[in-house]
Amino acid sequence: MKSLLLKLWFLPVIVSTIMMFAMYFAIQQTIRQSANDPQIELAEDGAAALESGTAPVALVGAVHVEIAKSLAPFVMIYDETGAPLASSGYLNGQVPVLPRGVLDYARANADDRITWQPASSTRIAAIVRHYGGANPGFIAAGRNMREVENRVDVIGFIILGAWGMIVAAIIILVVGIYRFTPSSV
Repeated sequence: MKSLLLKLWFLPVIVSTIMMFAMYFAIQQTIRQSANDPQIELAEDGAAALESGTAPVALVGAVHVEIAKSLAPFVMIYDETGAPLASSGYLNGQVPVLPRGVLDYARANADDRITWQPASSTRIAAIVRHYGGANPGFIAAGRNMREVENRVDVIGFIILGAWGMIVAAIIILVVGIYRFTPSSV
């Protein structure tokens, strides 16, 4: 029994590690996907307004969001070639340019839901939607992911701590069984 115990103690550790990793992944993805909620509404409603003839500047208004610092949602409107038409989101005072591949994907699939990193310290949860009408183009709605990523980090530490406690409990249990099991068993 003791030799079997020593040979197999790691199996519950492996199982608990896999379970905790799966739990972290599921929670992380749920939190990340929920970061898109306001942007989905902004992109869909904005695309409908632009298709109906609303001017891009009228849709964006006078809002100015510095996307590297603010957590406020923002909207950027581009023409069919990807040139900016109007924006409430700015990076260092400039309208950031979306990657060509994102525009191509949105054109082919109606929209693209991305994590966009326009600068090394700035990550954005964004929805890029292609719109039609007389003047087709793209509308991108985004917001800084700083707080979302902080929550994911906290969840990671909580799950890591729980995993550590499970592994410690397994080791204590194995040592206890080993110590109190007679050698002849």
